Amino acid sequence: MRRAISLSLLASTIALTSCSSTQLDTLGREHGTAVLCGVGLLGGALLGAAVNGRNGALAGAALGTAAGCYAGSAWQSRMQALDRIAKEEGLKLTSTPLQIANSAPGAKPAEAGLVTEVESESMFDTGSDQLTAAGVRAVSKLAAEYSKNDGTPANAQRRFLVVGHTDATGTAQINQSLSEHRARTVGRLLRDAGIPASAIYYQGAGAARPIADNTDPLQRGRNRRVEIVETTSEDVLIKRIVSEQNNARYLAYGTVSERKPATVASATQAKAKPTNPVKASNTKPTTDSKGTSALVDFGGSPTTSDQLGYSLKPMTDGLSLISTARAAEPPMRTCQADKPRDSGAALNLATEQPLNQHATREYLPGYNNRVWANTVNGNLVTISPVSILREGAAVGTQPFIQIVTGYETAKKKNLGKLDAVANTYEGQDEVLYRVFVTEDNAAVSCMDIVFSKGNAKASQGALYYPDNGQSYTARFVPIRS
Repeated sequence: MRRAISLSLLASTIALTSCSSTQLDTLGREHGTAVLCGVGLLGGALLGAAVNGRNGALAGAALGTAAGCYAGSAWQSRMQALDRIAKEEGLKLTSTPLQIANSAPGAKPAEAGLVTEVESESMFDTGSDQLTAAGVRAVSKLAAEYSKNDGTPANAQRRFLVVGHTDATGTAQINQSLSEHRARTVGRLLRDAGIPASAIYYQGAGAARPIADNTDPLQRGRNRRVEIVETTSEDVLIKRIVSEQNNARYLAYGTVSERKPATVASATQAKAKPTNPVKASNTKPTTDSKGTSALVDFGGSPTTSDQLGYSLKPMTDGLSLISTARAAEPPMRTCQADKPRDSGAALNLATEQPLNQHATREYLPGYNNRVWANTVNGNLVTISPVSILREGAAVGTQPFIQIVTGYETAKKKNLGKLDAVANTYEGQDEVLYRVFVTEDNAAVSCMDIVFSKGNAKASQGALYYPDNGQSYTARFVPIRS
């Protein structure tokens, strides 16, 4: 019977996942106990009846109600307390529960913690990692709530992660460092409230995980935030960190801080300028008044959109927010609206050492430092090595790009190596491999390639290159050599 009740709660929890994070925030804060009591009662009764008729329904309802009420009470209590603090201090705060899916038949998802995001514009002065007076007061109240000890042995296993986030103004390195220092400042207040420093980690994500448009001055402030993640164990904390590191949902917004219309052609301009392939014997760079060199004509078209025509299917890796937050909505921005993203390691507040994530050097099948290449308008484009690790689809070794013009003629010319930086974003079945050329006035500015995780094959891809102050796009789907 208990197993049946667990299955009912699992099914009911899955039903709740269709709600938005805002809806669930409201449910948990205002009606958490009632909702989960009802879920437990109904689910327990239905499955109890299926197992043992009328008697089973009565027993199942009782057990389901008890289990649901307990979980709902804990959820509601914490959410209400955070909501009260937010109202007292004028904070923009959202909280989302964490659960771990259980693969055992009939087992309910395990409560795994809570993620709370606080917009930090009023908490820190511009460019500073020191809390304002209002920030100290607000964070101290939050820390006092999190430090409450419920007296259970499981409480000793709790781990906290404080993540700092910035908008995209400034360099990636400066933003990462500033966000890390801000996260440490908040972590110290958690420690001062009584949480052991050994249980607290902090991380600077910089501008790598935007939740709003960085090119809109009215929206980019939402990206300046502090995230407090409370988990039931260090293992859950590690899963959370891995799931966020290359989470494709953050591709809905780019990391450039201003739009540059001059580099993106309109539909009218696209019709006005036909594409004429350049022969291998005529590869002399042409430079416009802004100094943009068109070294190679890849036979592409003026870029008319900064969104990809697809999105990665969200991961179902056993760690799930009770929300739709992992989906990429709206469609992912291309590399043209992006820059290399720099996110730091999670550091322990007591030791200042990185969290041991037990990382391995196992690769996704077929992505173990291989050469990938294809021709684009008669020019050979090679990217090497393509190195994607199995753990979180992380980049193992950074690549470089080589271009040979006129590859299919007798007058081919090797333009040499271009240094590059790659970021990866993992979906359930595919990985977006995003490459940025780090050299100025290069023949290619960036690439987006979609690799299958199962058969070492690229399914989609595009390269972007400059031509007379405009951005051009050409299809590029490399083949493993």
